[in-house]
Amino acid sequence: MDVSVRSLRYFVAVAEELHFTRAAERLRIAQPALSKAVRRMEREMGVTLFERSRQGVALTDAGRSLLPVARGVLGDLDSWLGGVRRARDTASRTFRVEYHSGMDGATIEPVIAEFARLRPGWRADLRLGDWRDPAGGVLDGRVHAAFIPLPVPGQENLDVEILRREPRRVAMHAAHPLAARDTVRLDDLRDERFVALPASSGPLREFWLATAEFGRPPAIGAEVANSEDWLQAVLSGRGVAMITESSARVYARPGIVYRPVEGVAPAVRAVVWRRDATDPVLRDFVRACVEAADRPPGEPAEAG
Repeated sequence: MDVSVRSLRYFVAVAEELHFTRAAERLRIAQPALSKAVRRMEREMGVTLFERSRQGVALTDAGRSLLPVARGVLGDLDSWLGGVRRARDTASRTFRVEYHSGMDGATIEPVIAEFARLRPGWRADLRLGDWRDPAGGVLDGRVHAAFIPLPVPGQENLDVEILRREPRRVAMHAAHPLAARDTVRLDDLRDERFVALPASSGPLREFWLATAEFGRPPAIGAEVANSEDWLQAVLSGRGVAMITESSARVYARPGIVYRPVEGVAPAVRAVVWRRDATDPVLRDFVRACVEAADRPPGEPAEAG
């Protein structure tokens, strides 16, 4: 009996979430497909890994004993794959960076220019992520670094360099009663439905729902994993949503208005990388981020 790596990843996701829908969102697959795959894994192994009931999902004794083994196997495999990728990237002089929607060119472009100055001959390979993986592929080694908003799941395993803090705004349909105001108070939003990030985004979801400020999660009108779905949810009136001041400029659209919000903490944009990373090219990339962030807009990098 052979258990595939994919099956182990499916098992670990369900075991950690104890919820098939949230695990499916985290894995970016359909929930019925995940349920079917886990059933097949149990059948092939001849054991029951999860107790399923109307109250939820719980690990059986067999599931609890398998979890640390599965985590160890996947951790070792991911470490090996990360080493292979790093060797490949070093040979091709490629530095892989993920960014999330809403990051404006004014933040990213100076960093790439400064990195090119610090590492001639190296290429920054930029790729767009989505909110189902808020750590931007850094933790599993798919990329070397990521531009992301904080906080994110697994942040204790990341090193962080904060690039900027900025005010939050609330996005709403132009016909919303609050759209006529110049500024919105947090208490004005207490009974509103919100557009939420996926459950797999954990603390990032709660931050953008202002759960801490409200003292409870607000009502959810829609759940989205990317910027296009986010825009459509706001435009169709399914909910209001928090957004950064700079992202409001990026996503200016007819039919959507953005208003400053009083009573919420500012948002944090950062570059993150794995805490155990020792690559000197990574250090230069982080240096490029810091120097570009400190430079006034429009000021060129120093030569040499």
